[in-house]
Amino acid sequence: VPYYARKYPRRLYAEEIHDAVTKATGILPPFTLDHQGSVYPLPAVNWAMQFPHTRAGNSQGAQFLNAFGRGERDLTPRDTNGSALQALTMMNLSFVMTRIHENNNGSNVQRLLREGAEPARIIESLYLATLSRFPDSQELNIASGLLHSLGNQRGAEAVQWALLNKLEFIFSY
Repeated sequence: VPYYARKYPRRLYAEEIHDAVTKATGILPPFTLDHQGSVYPLPAVNWAMQFPHTRAGNSQGAQFLNAFGRGERDLTPRDTNGSALQALTMMNLSFVMTRIHENNNGSNVQRLLREGAEPARIIESLYLATLSRFPDSQELNIASGLLHSLGNQRGAEAVQWALLNKLEFIFSY
């Protein structure tokens, strides 16, 4: 450990998970930042890592970040422990759920379906965008079966949701 002989896995910080969901799904949330009492307005940002302070963010974004223990810089330390709330947040919060659907402009699922991509290409693209790797043969077979049974639209949405909820997604290996 003291010689950094290898990299230890760690759970991503709340802002990193937020930005990873944003990047994986292709939908950037615009955040406007009001600094109370300031004569200098702050510019809008798209990434949680750009927030100037820990109270920044819209209601959905703040709820997401608080569930993952973003803490405060001065009073509350970050919490990287897992919880049931975090799992439920990834599975059900509208911040995540609205980004996986085909009818959202700019989403990766919408882009792939509009291109008329083959199921194998849809699956590979979603894996690359979400986990930064290609699916192995077993994962490809399972996801292909899902797209075959549900259709390309619902199947692609289900694959994107499943990838966002994999443990591999929120850990840096």
